[in-house]
Amino acid sequence: MYTSKASRSGVNMGSLDRILRIIPAKKSEHLLFNLYNFNFFRRSEHGKAIMFFEGSRLVGLFMAVSYILGCELAFFGDERYFVKLKEQMTAVLVLREKPDALFIGSLAVAPEYRRCGLATCMLNYCARVARRLGRSWLELTVLKKNTPARQLYEKAGFVKKEERKWSFVLRKSADTLENSFAGG
Repeated sequence: MYTSKASRSGVNMGSLDRILRIIPAKKSEHLLFNLYNFNFFRRSEHGKAIMFFEGSRLVGLFMAVSYILGCELAFFGDERYFVKLKEQMTAVLVLREKPDALFIGSLAVAPEYRRCGLATCMLNYCARVARRLGRSWLELTVLKKNTPARQLYEKAGFVKKEERKWSFVLRKSADTLENSFAGG
């Protein structure tokens, strides 16, 4: 049976919203965090999520740095956040305002903190931000191969808005997100 680091540390997942801190991060802090910690994103649950770190270490390093720099360029005007549980860095979040939606550019949880409710709390936070900004929708893109993330978003009630070659664009009403997780 899988037990997360958060569960082993005695954190009551029912109180997660009260102890989780989502704090703004500067672009430079986010870039340095990603460069120093690309393993944070590399490891996936049972190897299902991420695509390009197979093969030699040098090729993997080159691909990781290229990917991180490309993401930083893509996220240039977006708001970045670090997510902390107590004082431990557990996740990162990138948000962008669109005319009718809040776009989740990145939602990444450290492997040892997955499956304990952090992503759910982050999605609920995003819904609150979207409503505060007057946006009706949450939108995100997920790789077709990222089965764990797709399952999370489907459980949250996200539906396919668009299909691309390697990914899906998913959408969810910002007004109903928190209710979809009641008791979960």
